[in-house]
Amino acid sequence: MKRILLSLLSFVLFLHVGAQNLTKLKEAITAKKYAEANTIIETLLAAPKNQKNTEIYYLKAKLLSAISMDKDAKATMPEARMQSLEALKKSLSVDSNQTSLFLTVDNYQPLYDLYAGGFEEGAAQYNDQNYEKAMTTFKTTGVIGDFIFEKGWGLYKLDTTLTYYMGLAAYNAKKEAEAMGYFKKLADAEVGGTEDMSTPYRFLSKYYYDKKDEENFNKYVNLGLKIFPKDDYLPLLALDQVRDKNDQGLIMKKYEELLAINPESFDINFEYASELFGETHVSESSKRPADYNERCVKIESIYEKCLNINPQSYETMLSLGKHYYNQMLFLEEDIYKIRGTKPEDVQKKAELNKKLDELGTKAIPQLEKVFNQYDGMGKLKVGERSSLKSACTLLNYCYEKKNDKTKAAFYQKKYDEADTAHQ
Repeated sequence: MKRILLSLLSFVLFLHVGAQNLTKLKEAITAKKYAEANTIIETLLAAPKNQKNTEIYYLKAKLLSAISMDKDAKATMPEARMQSLEALKKSLSVDSNQTSLFLTVDNYQPLYDLYAGGFEEGAAQYNDQNYEKAMTTFKTTGVIGDFIFEKGWGLYKLDTTLTYYMGLAAYNAKKEAEAMGYFKKLADAEVGGTEDMSTPYRFLSKYYYDKKDEENFNKYVNLGLKIFPKDDYLPLLALDQVRDKNDQGLIMKKYEELLAINPESFDINFEYASELFGETHVSESSKRPADYNERCVKIESIYEKCLNINPQSYETMLSLGKHYYNQMLFLEEDIYKIRGTKPEDVQKKAELNKKLDELGTKAIPQLEKVFNQYDGMGKLKVGERSSLKSACTLLNYCYEKKNDKTKAAFYQKKYDEADTAHQ
């Protein structure tokens, strides 16, 4: 009978000692006495009878999670985050129901701190341009995120923000192939959202463009334009890829396709007009395209559309002025070729002169806007000075055709002085 009483007393004392230790452990964690808490845990787990105690493993996970969130404490335990996850997994393996209850009481904070803290640490490393470390931190954070999702405790199967930064970190760490793997996950899932998320499609398109992998190039360019129709990089890359084929018909077709996707794109419209300009305004009149007049009308309409989109584009204004000027040169040549004096010859010549004058009238306002912009700026960059001188040359020509000698001379003088006045 005494032996039974003694055994019962020993059991009560064991429970009392165990409860005391757990209470002391919890208080140490709350008070951020991490070394003391760690010593208690190691002491408890050293006893075989405690190695099936779910709560001790859970408290170990909780302690390590707190350490991973403390900058100073983590310096002594850099692996605290993943060790915390392992302790939590151990707790679950001993008694998943009890561990889930502990997590519920703590509102899952110890586990979510591992995830949020990992992301914040990786982001800080990335911002410090420590891309290798950032990549490693993001990867471990991804392991934690996958665990949370697999347990049904939140998050998504594809953490788009984390995957995005994993890709950026890998790319900046010069691990291009690995970066593309992360970007492919996002692109294949057709992830959209903010403009930043167009980056995976851009990187993948450029990656496959450089590798001359047309199938994958087209896949990711088209996906990117489907989700980000107003992206300003993908269309230009798509045009470069078509240009490599040296087929002008394909180039023009591609412009039409891209403008059907984003008709209000300034860049695509301007590039299209410039492409048509180069194909239409040939150096010799004998080589003029058969549909020269129709093309000229189209070029003018596209440049005008560009100015509707961006009224302050002086590059467009100058291009439009050049467009009128080139037509005037051909008209002059056509007029010169009319040698006859028959009524129909005289009439034809008059019609062409009238058209010549109309083109000059159209050109002057555009060119004077360019001139006024750059002439009033003082010191100019090389490109700006070139634009100013081009405008002066074209205005001098237009005013000569209108027999306005004063203004023609004015712009000639401005041309002559441009290099010194705007140096």
